[in-house]
Amino acid sequence: MKTNLLLSVLLNPCLIYIVTSARPRIIRGEFALPGEFPYVVSLQFITEFYCTYPFCGGSILDEYHIITAAHCAFATDSALNSTYDLRNEITIVAGTTDLSNKTSGIYRAVQKIFIPSSYGYEEGEIYDDIAILRLKHPLPLGDHETLGAVQLPNTDEYLPPDTFDGSVAGFGTNTQILNTTTGELESEPPVPYLKYARGVINAPNESYQCDSGEICFEAYGLSNGHLEGPCQGDSGGPLVIHGSNILVGIDSYSRNVTCGIRNTFTRVSEYLDFIKMVLDGNIDETVVPVELTLDAEDHYPNIPLCEF
Repeated sequence: MKTNLLLSVLLNPCLIYIVTSARPRIIRGEFALPGEFPYVVSLQFITEFYCTYPFCGGSILDEYHIITAAHCAFATDSALNSTYDLRNEITIVAGTTDLSNKTSGIYRAVQKIFIPSSYGYEEGEIYDDIAILRLKHPLPLGDHETLGAVQLPNTDEYLPPDTFDGSVAGFGTNTQILNTTTGELESEPPVPYLKYARGVINAPNESYQCDSGEICFEAYGLSNGHLEGPCQGDSGGPLVIHGSNILVGIDSYSRNVTCGIRNTFTRVSEYLDFIKMVLDGNIDETVVPVELTLDAEDHYPNIPLCEF
């Protein structure tokens, strides 16, 4: 049975739920130049150790709105591991390729999150994994060359069986290795620099199918024997048509243990009505608004990035 995670938590905030999906980051790939992906943002929160922790990615829709994955609205309970509850503070960092340089970014507090009421998971797969964040203060689009917005696709564009050249971008782990002693996969600490990888949108595979609300993506790095592409830690980040700002996917989850094989993205064109309702401020019962209770925007420039 499909579990409606969002509504269950809202009705009973004491409940916690297990989420089995990996949170993607960019593994290997190339370092992005300033302004090369001006729409990419980092979602962060302040930890108990008083440092800022990047946990997800997102894309700028307009001066007040960020688009990301719905599961990024939920916070891990470290004591119980892989259990989730709603976050009460998120700050986005925009306009930078180096999160450790606190003078290079623009910081905005998230005031409200909008998630489809149908969001949930079943047997390791996430459904309707999309969210829009409304910022408390607007981003200065047009005033900074390193800031820009994505373009939304049309409903009939970039659909299978046609394949397209795509790019994914995000902050995070550069290398993943297999420990031959323990047999476990180990990721090196993430780096604070924006990276990207290219690959195939709608990549065909008989054993790994995506439904109408999803996009299958496979990085080109696989063709020469090197794993490359999304890995753990950067869900919500963009999948765009390469060389453009056309947002076709939102980093959601992977069925593979190893990073860089194949990843599943939320297909943006399936959710244009949801996006329009939120941007127009005319939501109905299919959209759940979540108000965040904390605002730490002014503190971020003075707090160091967490060391990993």
